[in-house]
Amino acid sequence: MADSAGPVIEATPESEDPEESQVPTESDVLDFEGEEIDREPIRADDALRYFGADFDVDGLVKRLDNGTFIIPTFEPLAADDIAGFEGFQRGLVWKKKQMDRFIESILLGYPVPGIFLVELQDRRYLILDGQQRLTTLQAFKTGQYRSTRGLSRFALRYVGDEFKGHTYQNLEPTSQRLFDNTFIQATIVVPKGAEGKRGVYSLFERINSGGTNLKPQQIRVALYAGATVNFVRDLNQNPNWRNLFGPHNRDLKDHELILRAISLAPTARGSHVFRPPMARFLNDYLEINQDQLPHNAEVIKETFTSAVRLLDEARGREALRIRGTQVNAAHTDAVLVGLMFALNCGHEITAPQVDAALSRLLANSKYQDAVSESTSHTEQVSARISLASKAFQGEPLANESE
Repeated sequence: MADSAGPVIEATPESEDPEESQVPTESDVLDFEGEEIDREPIRADDALRYFGADFDVDGLVKRLDNGTFIIPTFEPLAADDIAGFEGFQRGLVWKKKQMDRFIESILLGYPVPGIFLVELQDRRYLILDGQQRLTTLQAFKTGQYRSTRGLSRFALRYVGDEFKGHTYQNLEPTSQRLFDNTFIQATIVVPKGAEGKRGVYSLFERINSGGTNLKPQQIRVALYAGATVNFVRDLNQNPNWRNLFGPHNRDLKDHELILRAISLAPTARGSHVFRPPMARFLNDYLEINQDQLPHNAEVIKETFTSAVRLLDEARGREALRIRGTQVNAAHTDAVLVGLMFALNCGHEITAPQVDAALSRLLANSKYQDAVSESTSHTEQVSARISLASKAFQGEPLANESE
C-alpha cells in the first residue's frame, strides 16, 4: 500500500475519499437480462471444497504485503501472475468514513466479518470477498492510502474522541496489540473439476456482500482471465466504439457487450443456438476460449472495427440507444452481430445504408418486442439477430410493410 513516489498529504473532508469512490454508481446500460435466474444452478459439492482458517490482522497484512494474498485488479492484465484468475475487484473502494468506522470497530473489540479466499495452484490465495476490509487494514497499518489527491496520511477522523486523530503508529501499545491480534475467520475455497470456476462464479454472486456489489463481467474477467479477455479489452479501446458506448463503464458493461457480440456471432450463421441464461452462455464461451483466441479472431477484429465505424458514422451515440440516454444491451448485441454478419457475407455497406437499416429495425414491432421483453429467451435472441442481419443486408423484415 505504501508508495514512495509522491508526498503524503494531510487529508481534508474535500480530498480524503479514495478516488474510485467518486465513480457514479448508476449504470448507463439498460440490460433486461440483469435479473435473470439460472434455472439449473450448480451445487457447491459438485464444484468446490472449502475449509475454515483463522488469521490475525498482523498476519493478514503481512500476507498482503508479500503477495501470498492477492487483491485482483483489472488493469493491467497479467494472466500468468495469478493462474487464470484476475480482475473482478477493480476500482471498488470504501469512502474514508467507512474505513475509519471499520478500524474503530476493531479497536473497540467488536468482531469482524469473515472473508473468502480462493486457493490457487501455487498456494497463493485470491481474495474473493473481503477486499475492502483487508485493504483498509493494510492501509491503516502502513499509515497511508491513496485518496483523490494522491497519498494521504491515514489518521482516524470519523470516530469517537478516544481514537480521533490517531494513526496506527501513535496508538497506545495496548491498542496496537489489540489491532494486530484480532482474529478474522477465512473460508478458503478450492475449485475442483471442470465446474470449479462456474462454482466460484456462483459463490461470488451469492456472497457478494461488499458495500459496492460487483457485477457479472467484473467477476467474469477474474475467473476467465486470458487471451479472449485481453482481446475484448483491446476491442474496447476502439475510438468508434468508445464514441458509440460513451465513457468506460465501472461495471465493465462495455466489455460485456463486446463479449456478447462475439459469442453470439455463430447464431447469425446458424452454426450455434443460444441457450439462456446469458451469464452462463458468456461464461461457457470464455471457458472454451480462455487461453487461446477464437480461431477467427482476426476476422472478428476486422468486422467489429468496420461495424462500429459504420454505426458511429451513421448515428453516433444514438446508434445503440432506443429511447433516452441508456445503451440498450439487447439492441446493441443484435446490431453488432447483424452488421458484422452482413459484412462477413461480403456486402458493401455504407453509413447511410446502416442508418436506413436502423430505422427499419426500430420501426419493426417484432424487433421492438425482441429488445424489450424477455430478451434472454432463446426465441427473442434468435429473432432480433435474424431481423438485424436481414436489415443490414437489405432484405425484407417480418411485419414490415414495403
